[in-house]
Amino acid sequence: MQPVADIRWLDIVVDHRGTDTAAKFNHDVAQLPFWALAGFAFHRAMREGRLGSWALLGAALGLAFWAKYFIVILAIPMALFVLIDPVARRALRTPGPYLAIAVGLLVVLPHLIWLIANDFLPLAYAETRLAPARGALDHLTRPLIFVAGQLFWLIPSLLIALPLLYPRNNPPTPAVDPRDRRIITLIVFGPASLLVAGGLVSGDRLITMWGYPFWLFLGLWLVMRARAPLDRPRLARISATWALVTLAYVLAFVVDYAVLPFIGVRYRASLFPGDRLAAEISDRFRSATGTPLSYVISDMWLGGNIHHYGATHPLTVIEGKPARTPWVDPGDVRTRGAAVVWTGDDRTNLPEAYAVASGAQVQAPFELPMRWGNGAIKVGWAIVRPEPTKMPPNPAPENPQPR
Repeated sequence: MQPVADIRWLDIVVDHRGTDTAAKFNHDVAQLPFWALAGFAFHRAMREGRLGSWALLGAALGLAFWAKYFIVILAIPMALFVLIDPVARRALRTPGPYLAIAVGLLVVLPHLIWLIANDFLPLAYAETRLAPARGALDHLTRPLIFVAGQLFWLIPSLLIALPLLYPRNNPPTPAVDPRDRRIITLIVFGPASLLVAGGLVSGDRLITMWGYPFWLFLGLWLVMRARAPLDRPRLARISATWALVTLAYVLAFVVDYAVLPFIGVRYRASLFPGDRLAAEISDRFRSATGTPLSYVISDMWLGGNIHHYGATHPLTVIEGKPARTPWVDPGDVRTRGAAVVWTGDDRTNLPEAYAVASGAQVQAPFELPMRWGNGAIKVGWAIVRPEPTKMPPNPAPENPQPR
């Protein structure tokens, strides 16, 4: 049998999806190494049963949870595999799975404590991203759109893998161990299948980017299925295809960020002038009030940029909803004041969503150019003026009682 550990092809058959997002760093990117580590550790734990592999699996899943809760979409298929597969179920008679659970819980414990203390606040954000079904048709169309999106972004990887399948002019290599094939198949297709099944039931919107980590082991799975020997002509075809696909991505990236910004005005988050916005809002607020900027009332994107780049790192009241930021004291916001910031064409009227900023004084709007290119952001802003607490006058001393 050919062991799955022989992964020479993984350096060749690679997943090129998302290369154009290299200029961005977010939780989707942060989860990738932990997702891959969890897949590797799960395979080792299933094949070798060593406690070290089980502990590594728990640690990888726990660290991935810190990056993005989405890791549960991988953990659930893994757990089901252990429960359903007859061979894998034998592991339940060993301390391995329970060690993995213990290590994972230990890693995520600080965050779980925070979640409980803050009423599981991040889940509210996730719920807004789901966009519930508008009708019965969404239960079918939304999962289909998600699947179509995944297939589209997998085209480059499939092109690279094509020489594995054609031409079939050599006898195939020995078959891979069936257990290896089942484990890798689960890691590759289990999370996607679970997500699509959930979409069929709920009808919620499935965002294409959620499939970002699904296909990390697709190259290995394709190699296992193809069983193609690595002869010189086949290696040359794979290398040439890989080089062409990579070159196409590099050129597309250069054109998208170095050429098109000077031709059109399409918004690009990576070119957003967050540093200039933070400086403008901070300076204008200080000039108008004489006090440093401590709070911003805005959406997460604008507030996050102002907090990150601003000299005073003001806290954000997300979308003007105190429930979204329970760590912010509304009384302190009134005392120190705040800048209300929004973008769009209507920059002279305070957005209705920011009713919490009652009494805010709308200021003159302004525009900021993007980091380069022709684009610009239109900024509207208002001031919630500070209301310093007034100390009550000192009470008059009581007349001493005569003795």
